[in-house]
Amino acid sequence: MNIVYVEDDPTNILLLERVTSSTGDYLVTFADAESALDSDVIWDADLFLVDIHLPGDMNGLDMTDVLRQNGVNVPVIMITAYDLQDYIERSREVGGDLYLVKPVSVPELVELLNDYRPY
Repeated sequence: MNIVYVEDDPTNILLLERVTSSTGDYLVTFADAESALDSDVIWDADLFLVDIHLPGDMNGLDMTDVLRQNGVNVPVIMITAYDLQDYIERSREVGGDLYLVKPVSVPELVELLNDYRPY
């Protein structure tokens, strides 16, 4: 599965790299929404994992909104440290498929990837 992970925390990136290495998935990471949206690899993604608070002018919710406005229909999972009702509601409004609050354990990540695996 082709996974795009938009996250600025190196520790979280390393964790997901470790998980996807064990599951055989292909992972591409971006530290901000702008660089992700500028990349052609997003059009081949089977799954997006997106942090909400990102450096730059655009947060993860804004990025999800742009993806949906441009016809991207693959699942977008928000993974954030913020367990706030406003963010949860905004995530639904922009087309987020799932909202997870960090920390997410390795078994949870593996289960998540398996749940969204297209085959």
